[in-house]
Amino acid sequence: MINIDDGKVREVLEGIHEAMLRKKKRGSKVKEDIVMENRIFSIICHDPEMGPIGCARAMEERYGAHLTGDEIVQVFRSRRMANPHERRELLLWAQELAGYFSEAIVGDRDGFDKFEEQRKSPALKNGKRHDSQERIAAIMIFEAHPEIDLYDDFESLCLLGNTLARYFFYDMADTLAYVYGFPQFHAEKKKERKDAEKEQMSYEQALRRVEQLENALDRANIMLQDLQDEFEEQLEASKAKELADFFVKLNSEKYGCILDELLIVRRGVDRLRKSDYELPMEINGLLIMVKKLIQFVRDSHIEPVMKIQSVREVTAADVGFCNYEGTAFASPGEKKKVRVISPGWVYKDKELQISRPKVKEEA
Repeated sequence: MINIDDGKVREVLEGIHEAMLRKKKRGSKVKEDIVMENRIFSIICHDPEMGPIGCARAMEERYGAHLTGDEIVQVFRSRRMANPHERRELLLWAQELAGYFSEAIVGDRDGFDKFEEQRKSPALKNGKRHDSQERIAAIMIFEAHPEIDLYDDFESLCLLGNTLARYFFYDMADTLAYVYGFPQFHAEKKKERKDAEKEQMSYEQALRRVEQLENALDRANIMLQDLQDEFEEQLEASKAKELADFFVKLNSEKYGCILDELLIVRRGVDRLRKSDYELPMEINGLLIMVKKLIQFVRDSHIEPVMKIQSVREVTAADVGFCNYEGTAFASPGEKKKVRVISPGWVYKDKELQISRPKVKEEA
């Protein structure tokens, strides 16, 4: 446990709090999705092996959030964390970094050097940086060392998306170096800055101060560009979600499962044409409309998951993400024949689930 009564540790935590106040102002327009993502991250920080269902249960226990395993999976996909092996790598990287933070915050130079090396390295073993790795690292530090949250900064951290959380994390590293005078940060010490009103700065101190301000300006400019890029990403994701929500409603029971009905109508018409049945002229206009609707669904990249009315052999694991109607499976290896009543739909571009497939046990 970190000794928060130590004067230097307090100084670091004050600096981190000041950095959070600056970031919190920029992150005043908060999306509920960001808060939910950060809370999910806070849950899995304690267990890198935790799956979606366990995470959903923990979210309800800790935050009172009523989420399904499928909804957790959607969050993982949107944040490129759906692969459980990569998710584990990311969290273990953050756990190791949080350990080095606990050494650096008490002035351990070796711990600080390891912290710096770790934070600048890619979190994934394939050599790639994860776009949320600094955000998760910041959350991991507060989860691993809750005693440092003297100013309720964790609640504020949950309001920050990737870009603001990343730069807050950079500020945490800068504050460590600043307080202990580590070479990563070349500004004058805090005491010297306070005494500057009484003593004229030396030429060397003035140069260092200018360098500090130039670095701060460069980082602010980069952060603004990153924020713009993140905003455009969020806008695109919002459009995709709105489109998915539209098709969710379209295929809801309230509106008669229109997507499913389009497939059924098309199959019925195809069978009639194969049997050389001559369709009445009066319904040709309706069939053209059905054809155009199907084309609209395809052009929107909405696709069925399964083939409607197909029969297949499945185990309990196979129907884990389906709405299954039938008798219970006696064992994990038992196989049953089921018929696909509703194919289920996905938005392929963003891997968003529109609706689950529905299968029924065959007698």
